[in-house]
Amino acid sequence: MVRRPAAGVGISDGNGAESVLASGLEVDYSTESHDVDDAAPVRKRRVTVKRVLFVAMLLMVTAGALAYPQRSKFSAQAADFSRNVIGDENTARVESWYFALDDRLAKVKYRVLGGSTNPFSTSAIRVDFVARSPRTIVYYTGSGAQPPTAQLTADTLGPTPLQLPKIQALRDNPEPGEGSWTTASLPRSNPNDMLMAKTFIRPDKSRPYAMVGVLLMDSRRIRLNMVAGTGEPGGYRGMKGSGVLPGDAAPSLLAAWNGGFKGQHGSYGMWVDGREFVPLRNGLATIAVMKDGTFKLGEYGRDFTRDENTVAVRQNAVLLVDKGEVSRRVGEGNDTWGYVQVNSAEFITWRSAVGITKEGNLLFAAGNSLSAETLAKALWAAGAYMAMQLDINSPYVLLSTFAQQPDGTLKADRFMDNMPDSPSRFLKTQERDFMYVTLDESHYRY
Repeated sequence: MVRRPAAGVGISDGNGAESVLASGLEVDYSTESHDVDDAAPVRKRRVTVKRVLFVAMLLMVTAGALAYPQRSKFSAQAADFSRNVIGDENTARVESWYFALDDRLAKVKYRVLGGSTNPFSTSAIRVDFVARSPRTIVYYTGSGAQPPTAQLTADTLGPTPLQLPKIQALRDNPEPGEGSWTTASLPRSNPNDMLMAKTFIRPDKSRPYAMVGVLLMDSRRIRLNMVAGTGEPGGYRGMKGSGVLPGDAAPSLLAAWNGGFKGQHGSYGMWVDGREFVPLRNGLATIAVMKDGTFKLGEYGRDFTRDENTVAVRQNAVLLVDKGEVSRRVGEGNDTWGYVQVNSAEFITWRSAVGITKEGNLLFAAGNSLSAETLAKALWAAGAYMAMQLDINSPYVLLSTFAQQPDGTLKADRFMDNMPDSPSRFLKTQERDFMYVTLDESHYRY
């Protein structure tokens, strides 16, 4: 420590030390420090970089775990935002990585925790109020004489029951109910009056949790309808649809489901009630509805084209099932199943499809963790003669069924327990196109 009261003269003592005389400037060269207390403990910092990083990672993992079950609610918005920022092609590549990661997580989750392998496992009481006019059936007994032919009509004898396709087994160990048709919880349907029937199929042996629900509808008793959305598929061309169910559809509404891809994602055609939302093109999988209520499904330009009897047409990619066989094109990459140079046929995700049986009855199929090929296999196993893919990814894939209530309202239900989004979605204005089925027994004669 140095005290400086006045100036002085420094003299060396020969050993390098120096003192000051006369004026009294005193220099203390002792090694003991009077400014630092060596006995005081050194405090460690509580906030460190490692601790901050650890807490941040913990918060990210926790947020991810909480958000994962709700990912369907924000994944679509995130994809649309990404397309605007990094473009369609780069977004498709990011989606491919996301689907691959999600598929790995699903496999690990099933391996560790198990999971449901029946999409119809939830038991619920369903009230379906159906007002029917009585039908008189005449039976002839006695001598065996031939009754008048004019009296033997479809009204007196009754139409033949819905023909259930034989399910082709895809697994050696089916789950209870897998591959068996049932009418449980379906509108206006019971084992004695099968307007509809359903089953489920697991088409992928490496993914036992991948379940395809299949709905079969009697084509003689229904009418298929299509509605263009307010934005899709024709919004990019300035052709916007109503996006709503007609007001007179509610009393006979049976089911509704999603349509196809967005207009710019492949430019797949749609034509409804004289309006061309997206131009129709040859070579694409196509479903068409005719004025008499019948429908066609096949390859546009090869199997049929639009004519004066057509009321609605929707195209989407290529056929999944072609004349009773799984299409050889289900594994094609590039833009066969989309609009980008990424093999979206291999995306493991939610997918949906529509098809027809050999007898002409209508099929709808949807399921989780599917490729284009496994969806095609499930449809083929369920008896599809022709089938085409509709929209993919959650939350777009949805089939809602509707039950009439005694007070005249509609009760909406998900077709499968694990389907995302609200089943009443189609009762509101839709930005994307959709299809719906109503009861129409005006031709129920055979």
